[in-house]
Amino acid sequence: MLSFLKKWFGNKGGQGRHAAASDPVLDLGPAATPNDSALKIPKADIHHLMIQATRIRKTKGYHEAVLFLEDLAENYLEERNTALVTTVNKLVPYMKKDAKLPYTEARQWMEDLIKRLPGTDSYFLNVHITMAELLEMESPGKAIDYLEKFLQKHPPSADTYYHIIRLADFHLGQGDRKKAGEYLTQARQWWVGVSDRYHLIKMQRRWHHSAALLAYEGSSSKDITDFLFHRFMEFALDMARALDPVQIEEFHKRKDQYYKGERGFAETIPFEKALETLELSDHRDSLIRHIYGFVFEEMPMILGVPEKQLHFRPGDPESLDEVRQKKLFGSRPFTQHEELEYKIRKIIGL
Repeated sequence: MLSFLKKWFGNKGGQGRHAAASDPVLDLGPAATPNDSALKIPKADIHHLMIQATRIRKTKGYHEAVLFLEDLAENYLEERNTALVTTVNKLVPYMKKDAKLPYTEARQWMEDLIKRLPGTDSYFLNVHITMAELLEMESPGKAIDYLEKFLQKHPPSADTYYHIIRLADFHLGQGDRKKAGEYLTQARQWWVGVSDRYHLIKMQRRWHHSAALLAYEGSSSKDITDFLFHRFMEFALDMARALDPVQIEEFHKRKDQYYKGERGFAETIPFEKALETLELSDHRDSLIRHIYGFVFEEMPMILGVPEKQLHFRPGDPESLDEVRQKKLFGSRPFTQHEELEYKIRKIIGL
C-alpha cells in the first residue's frame, strides 16, 4: 500500500495511462527525509479512498477515477486484502461510464484480475458478481451464463449466497419470474448456521430487497401486498443493522435519514403505486406512522435493547452490569427474523 499512496498522494507528477492525481485530498503529512529513523505513512482507510475516487470522478472525470481505482485494486490484490472487493465494486460502474475505455479492455482487465484472485478467503469470490455486472453491458444473457457456470464450479453455499441472489435479479430482469423465485428460495436456506449477527441481518435484508422486486413485477393484489411486506422487512432489517447500544447514536442518525426522506421507501414510485393499486392511498400517512413506530420504538425492545439504552445520552447514569450488557449485544445471535415477519404481516393485514 505504501507504493500506491506515494504514487497517488505524493508530490510527484506523472504521465500516461496511470498518471498520478495532482490534487490529493488525503493529507499524509510532511515528506520524510533519508535521515528519518522510522518512515510512517498513515494507513489509508478504504472508505476515505472510495470518497477520493468519487472526488476524482467529479473533478477529472470517469477515466481518471478508473485509473485511480485500477491502481488501488492492484495494490489490494498484491496485499491479499479483502478491500479489493469494495474497490472493484466501485470500479466497474465507473468503467461502464468511461467513454475513453473500450468495453473489451475493461473486460480483459477484469478477466486478468480474476485469474490472480487469492484463494485465501472466500470473500474474494464476490468479485465474480461484479464481473457478471460488467458482462451485462454485452448482454444480460452473458451475465446469467457467467454466474450459472460459476455456481457449477462453486456449488451453492453461504459463500456464494450473494451470487445466487444476483442471479435471481438477472433472471427477473429478463422477465423470468419463475426462475428468479427458484433462486431466491434456494438462497434463503443458507441463513441457517450463520452465527455472526450483523452478517446474517445483511444477508436477510438483501434477500427481502430482491423478494420485493420479484413481488412488484407480479400482477395480483397478493403480489403487491407481498411487495409491501418485503419492502417493510428490508426497512426493518436496515435499521436492525444499525442497532447497537454501544453506538446507539448511529441508530438515531439512520432513523433521522428516514424521517428526512434521505433514505427509504416513502415517496418512491413503486411504494406509491402499490398503495394506489391496493386502494390504500388515503391511509398512506397512517401506514407509514405505524411501520415507523414499530421499527423505531418497538423493534429494538424485541431485539433486546431496553428503552433506557435506546434513548441513552452521554452522561446518563448506568451501572457496570448495564455497560457489560451493552458490550455483549453485538455478539448475540440474531434470532428474531420470524418474529419481525409476523409483526410486519400484522401491520399490513396479512
